[in-house]
Formats: sequence, C-alpha cells, structure tokens
Amino acid sequence: MRLRRLDLVRYGKFTDHSIDFGAVRPGSPDLHIVYGLNEAGKSTTFAAYLDLLYGIGERSTYNFLHPYNTMKVGARLEFGGAEHELARLKLRTGSLVDDRGQAVNEALLAGALGGVGREAYRTMFSLDDQSLKEGGNAIIQSKGELGELLFSASSGLAGLSRSLVTAVDEANGIYRKRSSSTKLAELKRALEALKAERNAIDTLASTYSGLKSTHEQADAAYAATTRELAGAKARHQELTRLLGALPAALELRRLDADAAGMGDLPRPPSEWFTLLPKLFHDETRLQALVETVDRTLRQLADEIEAIAIDDKALAVAAHMHMLDQGRGRYITAESDLPKRRLALAEQEGVLVRLLVDLEQPGHAAPEALLLPASLIGIIRDLIERRSGVEVNLTAARRELVRARENRERLNKEGGSQDRAAVIDPAHLGRIEAALSRLTGSDLAMRLTVEERALAQAKRTQEKQFAQLAPWTGDAAALQRTNAAEPRQAEVWRGHAISIDKRITDHEARLRDLGTEQALTKARIAAFVAGGSIDDAEAARLRDERDAAWQAHLASLDAATARTFEERMRQDDVVSAGRLSRAQELAELRQLRRTEAATAAAIERQRELLAEARTEHDGLAERIRGLLPEAIEYDAEAAARIATLEAWTTKRAAALAVWDDLQRTEEAVEALRGELDSHAAALAASLADAGHGDADDPPVAALIQAASDMLAAGKAEQAARQAHEKAIGDLDRDVRERERDQQEAEAAVAAWDREWAEALSRTWFADKTGSLAAVRAVLDALGTLPAILKERDDLASRVAAMERDQEQFREDIAALLADCGLSRLASDTLASANALVERHEAARHAAQLRADRQADIEKHLEKRRALEEELAVHNARKNELTGYFGTDSLASVEAFLNQSRERDRLEARAATLRSQIIDALRAASFSEAQRRLADIDAAAAERDAIELGARIEDLTERAKLLYSDVSLARQKLEAVGGDDAVARIEAKRRTIFLEIEELAVRHLTLRAGTLAAEQALHIYREKHRSSMMNRASQAFRLITGGNYSGLTTQPDRDKEILIGVSRDGGSKLADAMSTGTQFQLYLALRLAGYEEFAALRPPVPFVADDIMESFDNPRSEEVFRLLGAMAKVGQVIYLTHHWHLCEIARRVVPDVTIHQLP
Repeated sequence: MRLRRLDLVRYGKFTDHSIDFGAVRPGSPDLHIVYGLNEAGKSTTFAAYLDLLYGIGERSTYNFLHPYNTMKVGARLEFGGAEHELARLKLRTGSLVDDRGQAVNEALLAGALGGVGREAYRTMFSLDDQSLKEGGNAIIQSKGELGELLFSASSGLAGLSRSLVTAVDEANGIYRKRSSSTKLAELKRALEALKAERNAIDTLASTYSGLKSTHEQADAAYAATTRELAGAKARHQELTRLLGALPAALELRRLDADAAGMGDLPRPPSEWFTLLPKLFHDETRLQALVETVDRTLRQLADEIEAIAIDDKALAVAAHMHMLDQGRGRYITAESDLPKRRLALAEQEGVLVRLLVDLEQPGHAAPEALLLPASLIGIIRDLIERRSGVEVNLTAARRELVRARENRERLNKEGGSQDRAAVIDPAHLGRIEAALSRLTGSDLAMRLTVEERALAQAKRTQEKQFAQLAPWTGDAAALQRTNAAEPRQAEVWRGHAISIDKRITDHEARLRDLGTEQALTKARIAAFVAGGSIDDAEAARLRDERDAAWQAHLASLDAATARTFEERMRQDDVVSAGRLSRAQELAELRQLRRTEAATAAAIERQRELLAEARTEHDGLAERIRGLLPEAIEYDAEAAARIATLEAWTTKRAAALAVWDDLQRTEEAVEALRGELDSHAAALAASLADAGHGDADDPPVAALIQAASDMLAAGKAEQAARQAHEKAIGDLDRDVRERERDQQEAEAAVAAWDREWAEALSRTWFADKTGSLAAVRAVLDALGTLPAILKERDDLASRVAAMERDQEQFREDIAALLADCGLSRLASDTLASANALVERHEAARHAAQLRADRQADIEKHLEKRRALEEELAVHNARKNELTGYFGTDSLASVEAFLNQSRERDRLEARAATLRSQIIDALRAASFSEAQRRLADIDAAAAERDAIELGARIEDLTERAKLLYSDVSLARQKLEAVGGDDAVARIEAKRRTIFLEIEELAVRHLTLRAGTLAAEQALHIYREKHRSSMMNRASQAFRLITGGNYSGLTTQPDRDKEILIGVSRDGGSKLADAMSTGTQFQLYLALRLAGYEEFAALRPPVPFVADDIMESFDNPRSEEVFRLLGAMAKVGQVIYLTHHWHLCEIARRVVPDVTIHQLP
C-alpha cells in the first residue's frame, strides 16, 4: 500500500490542507520528508493518517478547532494495482466513505493492510525517539539473544523479553525442583502441619476421662495451696507494715516536741518570704537613683545658663536659600569669566581666518555666505557622479573595441579549423543502449553482494562446523549422524524429571525417616535413663525375686534371706516406679512400635530408591545411543538430554548454513552468466563501430571503451554547437557595447547641464570649470555654521555671568540692611560667607539650649516616677515592720527565718503522719497510733521471719502444683470436644484445590514460555541469514565504520548477537553503550522492514524525528539507508530540523520535501 495524497480537510489545527506525495518515480527512492516548526502539526499528521486507516477514536484530542461532527480526513491510496479516493468521518458506523460520499466496507483497508491493527502498525511500521529507547532497553533485557532481537526488530515488540522473564519467574514461583520456597512447597508444608494437628487432637473417650480426672485433682490441690499461701502473705505484709512504720512514729514524736517550743511565733503571709529580698534590693536601688537624677538636673541647669543666642543672626534663616544659590553662581562666574572671554576672542579669530579662506575677508555679515542644504546636496551629488560618468564612457568605448576584436578573431579561427571525423550516430545509439543495459541494471551490485554473502556464508559454515567440536567431518558425514526429534527429547526430559523427582522424594523420605528413627531412639533412651520401667526389665526382676524366694525356702538361712530381701526390694522399686509412671510406660510401648514401623519404612524406601536409580540409568543409556562418540557427556540423564538437544540444535544450524551456502553459490553462478551476456552484447556493438580489438576483454575495459567513445562523440558535437553559439553571442555583445557607448555620452552631456545650473545659484558661480575649487569651498562652508554658533554661545554666557555677579552684590546689601547688620567685610563674597557662618553658630546655640531643656524635662519626669516608686516601697516596708513590731528589715528577716523553720517541722510531721496512715492502711492517724502502741517489736520480727520461710515453702509447692495443673489442662484442651477435626479436614481439601489450580497455572506458563522460545528459535533460523546480512550492513554504515558488522555466538540452546568492531574486537549487544544500542536497534528495525516487504506488499513506514541526538555523519548514513529502504516501500520522515532536510537532499538527491504551514 502507498499514500499518494493526504487531505487534512478538518482535523486538529488543519483546515483544507493537503500533502501531495505524488506518483512513484521508477528507479528513484520513494522517500518523503515532512518539515515543520515546533507545533506545526507533524504528530497531528501521523495521527490523521492512522485515524484514516483505523477510524477516529471515541474521544479524540484533535477536535479543539473542528467539532466531532465536522472532522474529516481524506487520502488517495494505492494498493491492489489501483488508486482509491477514501475519506474518514467521525461517525459510529459507516465512517469510511469514497469520493462520492458512499460508505465503503472496512474490509477494503483491512485487506490492503494484511490484517495489521492500529497498535501493530505503530510498533511495526513507525519509529520515534521513545521506541528507540525501548528498543535499546529490549537489547539489555534479552541479553543479546538473537531470536528475540530479530523478532523485536521486525514486529516492534520491544517488551517481549520482559514478558517471557515475567512468565518464567511466575512459573518458578509456583514450582521449582528442589526448592522449598515455592507456593506448592508451602502448601505441602501446610498439609503436613494440618495432619500433625489432626493427629494431636483426635483422642479416645477413655483417655479423655482419665485426663479430666487428673486435671480436677491437680486443680483442687493447687487451689488449697494457693489459699494457704495467700493467708501467710497477708499476715507477713501486716507485720512488715507495722515494723516499717515504727521509725516514722519515733521521728514524729521528736518533731512534735521541737514545734511546741515555737507556738507563740506569729504566722506571716507566705508571699513575704519572697517579698523581703526584693525590698532589700529596691531600698538600695531607689536611693541611688534619686541621688543620680538630682545631680544630673543641677548640671543641666548650669549648662543652659552658659548658652548665649544671637537673635539677629537667626533672622537670616529665611534668606539662606538665596545665599546658597547666589554664592554658587558668584563663585562660578568669578572663576569662569576669564576663560570665557579668552575663548570668545579665540572664536572671533577663527571666524576671521575662515572668511579669508573663502576669499571674503572683512565680510560684514558672514551668515549671508551660507547656502541652502538642498543646494549643497545637489552640488556634492554632481561631484560624486562626475567620476562615474567619465568611467562609464571610457569603459564603454574600451569594451566596444574589445568585442569587435574578439568577433573578428573567432571568425578567422572558425574558417581555418579542420573538421574532426564524425562517428556514426546509429553506432553511438547502439553502443549507448548496450552500455545502459549493462550499467543500468543492478547485476554488478547484486553479484558483489552475493559474492560477499557467499564469503560470509563460507565463514558462517566454518564457524557452525567449528561449534560441533570435538566432532569433525563434512556436511555429508553430518547428515549421516543421529539426531533426536524435539518431541522425543521433550518426552525424555519429562521422564527424566519424573525419575529425578522420585529419587529426590525417596531420598528426602529416607532423611525424614532417619531423623524420625533417631528421635524415637533418643526418646526411648531418655525413658530408660529415668529408671527401668519397661516390661522386659520388670519381668526379669520378678523372675529373680521368685528364684531368690525358692532358694530361701529351700535353705532358710540368713544369706538366702538377705538375697531374697534385696531382690524383693528391687522388684518393689520397679513396680512402684511403673505404677507412678504409667503414662510414660504407655508412651514407651508406643515408641517401641514406632521404632519397628520406621525401620520397615526405611527398608522399603531404599528398595524404591534403587528401582528409580536403575530406571534412570536405563534412560541415560538410551540417550547415549543418539550422541556421537566424540562428544563428552554427563552421567545424569537430564544433563545428557541437554547435551543431546545442544547437539541437535548445532547440527540443524550447521546443515541450514550448508543449505544457504549451496543456494548462494547457485545465485552467484546465475548472476555471472547474465552479466556475461550483457557484456557480450556491448562488445558486439563496439566491434560494429570499429573499436573491438580484444577477443574477450574484461567487463570494466568494455565499459571504459564504450564510455570513452560516447564521450568523444558527444564532445565533438558539443564543440561544434559551442562555436556557433559563441559567434552569435559576440554579435549580440557588439550591439550591446555600441548601445552602452551612446548611453554614456548622453550621460556626460546631461551632467554638464546640471552642473552649470547648480553653480548659477551660488556666490561662487565663477568657479564652474574647477571641481576641486568647488569641493574646497563647500568643505570650508561646512565649518562656518558651527563657528558662528560657538561665537554667539560664548558671548551669551559672558553676559549672563556678569549679570549674576551684579545681582548677588545687590542682594547681599539689601539683606544686611533688612537684618540691621553692618557690612561684615569689604568683599561681597566674604560678607556672604561671614553672614552664613554667624547664622550657623546662632542656630547651633539655639538647638543646644532646646536639647538641654528637653533633657531637664525627661529627668524631672524620671524624678517624679522614682518618688512614687519610693512611696510604694516605704508602704510595704512599714507593713512588714509593723506586723513584727520592729523598725528594720533586718529584724523582719530574722522573724521570717524562724517562721520558715517552724513551717518545715510541721510539714515534715504531716508527711510522716500521712506515711504512717498509708503504711498501716488505717482510716485515721489515731487508729494507726493505737495499733503502733499495742505492738511488740521483737515478737513481730520473729513472726515475720517465720512467715517468710513458710511463704517460700508454699510458693515452691504452688509452682509445682501449677505445673501439674497446666500440663493436665494442655492435654485436656488438646483433645478438643468441638468440630476441630472436621474443620482441619475442610482446610486440607481447600489446600488440595489450590494445589490443583497452581499446578494448572504452572503447566500453562511453562508450556507458553516453551512455545514462545521454540517460536523464537524457528524465527531466528528462518530470518537469520537475510535479515542478519541487512542488519550488519546497516549497523556498519550507521556507526560510521566503528563496527564492521554483526555476528552470532552460540550460548547453550540460543545464539547471542555480537558486534564486531573495526579492529576485529567483539562486544556483546547488551554491553554496548546506550547510543550504540539505539543505533543497533534502528539497524535491526530497518532490516526487519525490508524482510517484511520481501514477503508481502509493503506499507508506508513513518519515522518521527529519530535523529535528534545523531551527529551529521550518522544522520547521513541513516538517510542513505532510508533511501535504500524507500526503493522497497514508501518512507515518510517527520522533522523540525532543517539541517536534516539539507543532509537528506545531499545524500538522496531524489528526496521530496514537504513543508507544513
């Protein structure tokens, strides 16, 4: 499909705008660049193209100018060998219409697009900066795996590797061999825990009755002991409290006696204790401040009396502005007048000299000599034009002579020159046609490409066969070797996994059984270490007792009696122990049975393990039969399967490369034959023209000979045409030179008339014949206005300064008279300065007196505030001294210290009473005092010691009894009388369902990832040769030769893409720099598009400013690749960089550039 024209009728910012891509030009690349500034609508254009193909979305962002119901995009599309005028409207149904407005079936475009959807078109047939970055990330995520990169490049799906990794991780999270952290492993552990819980709580009724009776007995004993312990602790705590309160009671009696001696002391308010230090401080501070203020007031009064004020000088204040202004002008005039008068005299001299230069000495009115500016402009313009007019006339006469001489010389050369031999045009036509067929076709280029491909194929075959090492041989020998079908390998892998799982399960079961057996034996040994309670030991002792009794009955002596007594005592001890440890005896018997069952299970697991290993060895032997003898392999079946698969993959790859080599050799032979036939036709044409010397010349020599012959014929014809054209050009040149001479002579006559007319309006009309004299007069007159203006300005300034000085003298005299002052100095300026200084002195004295008076007012206010504060202080002081009947604050301080000590004694006594009441838990202090009076301290201490020992004994007994109660309760609660067993069974069934769902999910994920990996493997094998060649060539060009191409390296069951640098080094794709990865992905995408176009009709490829970060050399190479790709299908590049347009025009001269408004 091809886009002939795109009509943006009403879409986004566009209204009735069309981009005409034109018809395909045979032999020229179909490359178009759409240029526009930022926000010009490049992205809008691409969105409109997609909306045309797939429909305008329900919520479009391009309706900001045109409402939904008016949006329209049209185009002329070429597909299926015809042109179609189509348009897209914003409608729910029937949005695709033809040029008559009739609805068109969407299947028309769907068929032309080959079923490619909108998102698929974006990913497969468009590129932008974001997709380049995602492609670079895909290279890193795939770690250079060739199949993923080729598929990603041709489909545009850069996230394929991430999706596969996610699926594999999810599958491994569900189940992974020998892993204990997967979901299935966790569910299996949950099943085992539920089984153990069910076994623990599922108990017989008789056992339950015994457990309940044991718990009741232990609980009753524990309750009685606890009550006795509580009573003992209560009595012990009472004695402890009484003994603890005795020291406080003794201290209280002492404090009461001390406080009784201070009973007559008055009780002052509590705030007086903090007030007294402040009164001490304020009394001292206030006395010092009053004395300081009085001293300052006296000092200020003396200073005011000493200040004298000049009232007459103060009256000058109203005239100070006039004095400042007048003094400044007077001083300026006095210093500048001599200089101004001298400058005025100098300027008069300059004017006199200028008049002499103008030949007008002593002219009374120099202003009359000035000319109007327009007249001066006319005269200067005529002076400047004179040289040009003369030069034009001279040049016209000289050029006319030269043109006539050239015409005569060329006529003589044309008549004497010999005509060269002319080649027959028919022969030239046949030679040119044959040469065009030979050089116009791409046979030579294709042959070169195929020969390079042949060399690459041979190198690839050598690499592939080298990867089969240590196996050696040729392709025929390789075809005779054995290989496994993928399905058979999968079956064997599944069988091996099953066998490995069985072996792992049997080994794990053996470890568990061994652990269980060791635990059982350890528990049996623990029971035996606690005393002989098993049945065999008890039977042995009973037999020994009976034998000793029989011996004693027979002898009836002391020795047999002692032996019988010893045996009977042993039997009694064992019997008593067995009776007291009946529960342990039952557990021991159960352990003996468990030990026997465990031993049998271990033996069975060993048999099953041996069977699984035998089956594993048989499978490994079958696999070994398909492996070449030269290949080393592992003993494990899974490892042998991996080796077999790697061998099968490498074998298939080597045979595929060998097939490619055969096809390439056939293609090279066919191209060479076709090229030789074209070369023979060209040689025959040259022979007909009489230039065929060699019998079998090389193709390059044939092309050179034909080109030389065509060039010679065309050169002779061009020379003849050039001579005729030169004669005609010289005739026209002579006529033009004659016309130029006439125009130059007319221009000289016109200038003479204008010059005479202009000078007639001046006072120097007598100088018409001299341009230099007129130019000198004009230059001198140019300085006259400035000289006159400078003279007049200086005269005005001198007069103004003299007026300012006279006015200042009059103002000073009037001011002295108004103020009643006599003249202060003989000079006017000195009088003014003295007057200003006297005024400043008087103003300063007045200000100083006002400041001192303000200070007196502030200190008087401060004195009044101190007197008020001192009155308040004396009132508080009198209040304290009057209360204690004294006259000084020192005496008050002594009384307050005594009151503070009495208060401390009373507070301590109150605290002790409260402590005694709290310690004895009495209702009042009198009750506590009565209880303390009745106590005998020595007897109470003895009772407390005895109770402490009794409490320790009871505490230990209570702990033992509580342990018995807790053990009995745990055994009783472990039985459970509810539906716990049923609930546990329900949980187990739920877990089984979860296991089933996870197993199905695991199988789905594993099957999907294996299918995707197999599909990538098939895609890699199918497209590796052609697409790798294209991508390698494109990558070399884009990197500017820094990389010579691409190659692959096998890595287990996949191949890794490697870049070959200029110096022969190698670098993995995921180890390249970010910019190089972008360029690699671009090369793969371009090769993928050509691969797609080779299999089905191409569609337009759109790239949106993908070279913003590329430098100019790499941009040139990318445009060169886009130009080559444009020979396969239409390529549209959107950009806002004009320098890219210039690069494209330089690299691909046939590129078409469209500019957006």
